[in-house]
Amino acid sequence: MEPAENDKRWHTCGYVRLSCEDGDGRESNSVTGQKNLIRDYISRRPEFIECGMKVDDGFSGSDFERPAFREMMEEVKAGKINCIVVKDLSRFGRNYLDAGEYIERIFPFLGVRFIAVNDNYDSLNDRGEMESFLIPFKNLINDAYCRDISVKIKSQLAVKRKRGDFVGAFAVYGYKKDSDNKNRLVRDDFAAGVVRDIFRLKLEGVSAGDIADRLNEEGVLSPMAYKKAEGLRYATPFSPDGEGLWTASAVLRILKNPVYTGVLAQGKTTAVSFRVKRRVEKPGAEWDVAKNAHEAVISGEDFEVVQKLLARDTRTSPGGKKTELFSGMVFCGECGGPMVRKTVPAKNRKYVYYVCGTHKNEKTCFSHSIPAGALADIVLFSLQGQIRMQGFRDKGSPAGLAVEAAWQKNGENRLKAHLERRQAEAEKCRLVLDSLSVNLAKGVIDRAEYEELKKGFRIKLLAAEHKISEIREKMGRAAKEDKGVIRRWEQFEKYGNVTKLDRAMTAFMIDGIFIRRNKRVEIVYNWR
Repeated sequence: MEPAENDKRWHTCGYVRLSCEDGDGRESNSVTGQKNLIRDYISRRPEFIECGMKVDDGFSGSDFERPAFREMMEEVKAGKINCIVVKDLSRFGRNYLDAGEYIERIFPFLGVRFIAVNDNYDSLNDRGEMESFLIPFKNLINDAYCRDISVKIKSQLAVKRKRGDFVGAFAVYGYKKDSDNKNRLVRDDFAAGVVRDIFRLKLEGVSAGDIADRLNEEGVLSPMAYKKAEGLRYATPFSPDGEGLWTASAVLRILKNPVYTGVLAQGKTTAVSFRVKRRVEKPGAEWDVAKNAHEAVISGEDFEVVQKLLARDTRTSPGGKKTELFSGMVFCGECGGPMVRKTVPAKNRKYVYYVCGTHKNEKTCFSHSIPAGALADIVLFSLQGQIRMQGFRDKGSPAGLAVEAAWQKNGENRLKAHLERRQAEAEKCRLVLDSLSVNLAKGVIDRAEYEELKKGFRIKLLAAEHKISEIREKMGRAAKEDKGVIRRWEQFEKYGNVTKLDRAMTAFMIDGIFIRRNKRVEIVYNWR
């Protein structure tokens, strides 16, 4: 014979939930505060036997996918717990539908007594229709609160992203959070050095897989392992095995990430709703992108060259570790298709040619080819000529001085005088407008003259201000162009006495090489 409900012993478990995202900063809602309240409640009732305290610290109440809650439910199903005590219904959950499902269906089915102390709710004491109305109503209020908090948090994060604040949980590899401002990224010197090495190796023609192998051989910690070594509780879906070694995919993620040029692109995904945590991709036009948000590790020019290389066919030669010198750069001048490398053995020697891939595979273009060695000689000769012609080998040469003068002409100095004239014109209009009211009051001009003059000078002022805005915009673009030109000058100086081609040089200098059927070679460079 089972004991009466009043004499029954209840194997009781306290449940505590704390979330930083729903405003639970008050002391009464702290983990310690909830535990003390629940234990005090249990200790004053002799029929309760405390069987544990489950705590979900840092979990939202919008769903029940919480580790401590799932563990508690397993113990309920195993018959170890038949009573659950929480501080209030909002600590149990803020999802109206799911909370109601547990309280009204699942717990009664499993024979579990449910108590919310501050809401004065005990499922053992049925208070009739009023109770059946109040509990769903409180759950509905909690659900609405969760929805409201979700909207507010999304809005705050959107504002931060738009103004260039970093809102991620962890800084991207190569950076760390500023100790004085967690929404700002600052360079991590060691990791930034690894990033620069990765870009340098790619420019030299090393494949992503071989870059990863080199880093592993040198004992360089992968991004995941490095963050853990720095004491961060970091996890990533990209390394499910937990070993944290460098992989080709990890290298490619770094090579394709514009964050290293100072660009912060955030808000790429969004949750389906505040109840459904599954995230979906957003169109690129809806991303929040901020330029010059932090210090760049890689120049924009190097980043663009690497993106071109990644978009090309960069296969390595059989048994080789580096990408072929002209891989992805050589095209048929007749059909526009890629020229492919073909090795022809003859008399114990191997001869390498570039042949039209379209003709080789489909027989729809002309049969023409060029020896790889001859092509390298032609490109080297052309590059040397370009460098001499541009005058970059000597800044003091007439050509070098002419280029320098052109930069000044295209930069801020060219527009400064124009800006000053427009600013003086705008100031003159403001002074005249200020004096019109005085002249009207003194009777120097009548009302009709006042209105006509005021209208005319307002139009002139607006036109001057519009021109000032345009000039400043042009000055900004010119300054950016100057930096690009200076960057090219530095690269030309670097390669000024070139006697041998390498992958980094060809990638930086050349956009494409076109081979005509009459053996004519046309080279398109990465500058005008």
